[in-house]
Amino acid sequence: MFTKWSSDGGSVKTEGNGHNVNGQKENIEEPVKQDFSEETVVKPAAAKVAAPGVNKILKGSKLTGDINVTCDLELSGDVEGNIKSLQDSNIVIKGTCKGNIETAGGSVDIEGELKSGNIIAGSNVKITGKFSEGDVKAKGTIYVNGEFTGKLEGNDIEIGSNARGSGELLYKESISIAKGAKVEVRISHLQEGLKVVKNGPEKKVVDLKPPLKEKQEAK
Repeated sequence: MFTKWSSDGGSVKTEGNGHNVNGQKENIEEPVKQDFSEETVVKPAAAKVAAPGVNKILKGSKLTGDINVTCDLELSGDVEGNIKSLQDSNIVIKGTCKGNIETAGGSVDIEGELKSGNIIAGSNVKITGKFSEGDVKAKGTIYVNGEFTGKLEGNDIEIGSNARGSGELLYKESISIAKGAKVEVRISHLQEGLKVVKNGPEKKVVDLKPPLKEKQEAK
């Protein structure tokens, strides 16, 4: 015979075949017992740390001055100034920005417009809006499917079919230009610098010549 504990603290007796005294079948759940010694310490569950949020500058906002961020930034307004992050911050421009953008380890996404500014990214750069009159340097991939003018330098460069623009493309690993793209570009392959081997001490070359015969004295 088993005993099933009810939620109100009482008990219901059951037969060994899993039926109660009224002949109804019941699910048998044996209570789980665990012995704790006096030295056992029960720690509360660790609190979950919420992931850092995204700084948002809403559409209609206009800011003048430099912006330093420590987490992701989504710009839907207008900014005239530089945006910089020393962290792995991802920066998305949906509005307009006139200035430089730099993130140490994050990515940069231009859906709106970046005017007269450079981009330095520790990861990837994506341009589906407008980028004009600047340089882009990315350690990852540069993907362009919008309008651009300037110099793009990255590990890999991908030009989409809707890309329009002109400038210079410098890649390290690979480059691709999709059919339909209208671009006027100069393409260069970046190579690792050759190691310069210093020469040893300069060796002096001695030209050995036989001694000149002494002129005989005139008789």
